[in-house]
Amino acid sequence: MKKLILTIVSIPVLFILILVVNYIIFQSTANRVSQGKPITQKDSIKQAVLVIDIQEGTTGNYSDDEYYKMKSKSIIDTINILADSSVKNQIPVIYIKSVIHNFLINILNDTYAPKSPGSKLDARLKLASDNIFSNSEFDSFLVKNGINKLVITGLDLAGCVNSTVLAADNREYDICLISDAVLAKSDSLKKVKLDEFKHRGYEIIPSEEYIDILDK
Repeated sequence: MKKLILTIVSIPVLFILILVVNYIIFQSTANRVSQGKPITQKDSIKQAVLVIDIQEGTTGNYSDDEYYKMKSKSIIDTINILADSSVKNQIPVIYIKSVIHNFLINILNDTYAPKSPGSKLDARLKLASDNIFSNSEFDSFLVKNGINKLVITGLDLAGCVNSTVLAADNREYDICLISDAVLAKSDSLKKVKLDEFKHRGYEIIPSEEYIDILDK
């Protein structure tokens, strides 16, 4: 009888342990930087604007991050203006969102599960294109369209933006970050990361300067 009780009790404990270990492994690999092949299209500059992880689960109604929510209106307004100016200058705008397909992870937190409300793009984004991809699916789009420079907006500078930038660097893209259209977990961390990116040689400019360059 004791063995039966012990078995019954141990099953949910083991299941919880499996979930936790799976979550830890997922977190450790989620922002792993991909390598990829260097781009070959370098004769002339052809850029695209990336809008990273501006979703209902990060900045919108399903977010539990008060800092992101507090900063969301300003960054989304800026991104909308940037996107509008880019499209007018025939520069593609690409929206990238996190979608988690791992069943065990979604048991613990289904914010970014496929078709969940949190995985949708933030409703305040004024979509300038239907170029919407999840995670790394946009890589083939960039190659197909001869893109060789990425203008990056969104979040998080220490998370998905960071891994996107480093992956793009591995592929030898030119990289520009719009300083007032990116977020980190705090103002201080944002400054640290932007200083780090500048030290690496990436272009860091405010949205107003970027738009002025387009309009010249």
